[in-house]
Amino acid sequence: MNQGIRLRWEKHTARGVRYYEVDLRQDLWGGWLLTQTWGRQGTRLGPVRSVSCNSRVEGLARVATLLKRRQHHTMSW
Repeated sequence: MNQGIRLRWEKHTARGVRYYEVDLRQDLWGGWLLTQTWGRQGTRLGPVRSVSCNSRVEGLARVATLLKRRQHHTMSW
């Protein structure tokens, strides 16, 4: 069975805890879905972005790209 991955970053600020999540999971039909969620804890769910991937390898490559982007982001997550 192929396993997905879930990553979460949090940043504590004066206005609350901001979060960013990345979730790569296999759907019921065997395809792969990469979902990004971000916002502030204690408020409505923030934006959600989902993209389908042709394979787990493609999904992991997209996750690696997001990790690099997080590392270069101006906020330190």
